[in-house]
Amino acid sequence: MSFSIFPPHCREIGTIFAQSANKEPQLVRSLQDLTILENYERGATKLKTTTFYYISNNDELYFGLTSKGKVDTSILEYDSALKRVADEKVWPEAPANGNLTLAPNNLTEGLAFLKRPQLSSYSPGNDNSLIPQPSLKETPTMEQLSKSPHPSFVQHPGCRAKRGRITAIWLERLELTLNQYVNTPGFNQLDKAQFIDDIESAVNHLHALGLAHNAISPNKIMIKRNKPILVGFESCQPFGENLNSLGSPDMKVFSTSEKKNDILS
Repeated sequence: MSFSIFPPHCREIGTIFAQSANKEPQLVRSLQDLTILENYERGATKLKTTTFYYISNNDELYFGLTSKGKVDTSILEYDSALKRVADEKVWPEAPANGNLTLAPNNLTEGLAFLKRPQLSSYSPGNDNSLIPQPSLKETPTMEQLSKSPHPSFVQHPGCRAKRGRITAIWLERLELTLNQYVNTPGFNQLDKAQFIDDIESAVNHLHALGLAHNAISPNKIMIKRNKPILVGFESCQPFGENLNSLGSPDMKVFSTSEKKNDILS
């Protein structure tokens, strides 16, 4: 015959502690910890699903899915639905030759812009192989441009890498695109001829390196002290390379990297 020297209420508390010890730590404490997307059928007003993801301090990606709306889902429901995503599904491998500039560890998003792959495109069970591709292509381009800088290129302090993979690219933090800038008082005072000359100078410098941007548009030009800064080098490739991206959404679609693409844009 077995018996316990602990009264029932103590045994119950002990069971709770044992269950807590085996439970995964809670990841989510606030909705601000998550990126949340409510998905609707095209042309419909009824919610299809809500997808969400969380990135840990160690750049581990967790993805979740629910049929509830954003405001109808509790913090605990969000947390319990999150599942770890394998690194290779979203983060590209760091180059084996070690040619990768790592940003300082004290760099924060208040000081620079942390650019990650398009994680909102991730879907469990689907082919997610295209998600790491822009980072895979943009990283060596930014490394090359950092060694051959131009005052109208966005500055690149370096990359963020974890577990042998590139998890983000750090870029100079800029606030306004040209599309946004035209609606500000500063635009009326702009020396537009000099502004165009600065853009052409940046493009000519890029071409001298044997590269074409292939996606120049008002959304790929940002403003720094009334000067243009060229950004968005995901499609920037050596002349003649095939392009997986569709170029700029408000410009012509380009299939190969060519100098004439930038001149047309």
